[in-house]
Amino acid sequence: MNIESLLTKIEFHQPKVNVQALERLVLEHLKWNKTFNISAFRDEHSVKIYQIIDSLSVYPFIDTGRLLDIGTGPGFPGLPLAICFPDLHITLLDSSSKKLAFARHIQALLELKNVDVVHARIEKYEPDLLFDQIISRAFTDLSGMISVSLPLLADNGQILAMKGQRIETEVTESLKTHQQCSIEVHQVPHIVDEHRVVAVIKRIKA
Repeated sequence: MNIESLLTKIEFHQPKVNVQALERLVLEHLKWNKTFNISAFRDEHSVKIYQIIDSLSVYPFIDTGRLLDIGTGPGFPGLPLAICFPDLHITLLDSSSKKLAFARHIQALLELKNVDVVHARIEKYEPDLLFDQIISRAFTDLSGMISVSLPLLADNGQILAMKGQRIETEVTESLKTHQQCSIEVHQVPHIVDEHRVVAVIKRIKA
């Protein structure tokens, strides 16, 4: 099934989606994975579902401004979001230079001028400007993600944590350790994973 049909299934409404760029991203992913082992997804269908569609499932929560993708690996969810939201400036952050090499390759190949690729550990990362949104798909537990994200988050910003079925326990623990934050959990559209949710974390205003 092509990406355009898959996007219809999750009711993706972003106008003028560059489907050709997304398809090229899939092909390059498959090519690189044969040599460099950048992810566990090795067939075309899996890459489309779990790297492209899963990354874009959070589209209703994506805003304008600056977004940081923590633990992006080879560039997910950041690269698909950068392709579909060209007005959004995205920083891809990871400590693995091998995986980030793929992200840099795609950045150059698709001429993604709204993407920065940063090789660093989140604990030592010191950006010049704070971020309006911080996202992660599989970085760490929710409480840990909040801890490392808050110092990099603008006052009115929000954290988007893409999570699965064990989210309730993580939310309970996070509300104990981060009482200055509110957490809302939303189901997101997905093709095969009925447990895909996004936790939206914001600072509680005094």
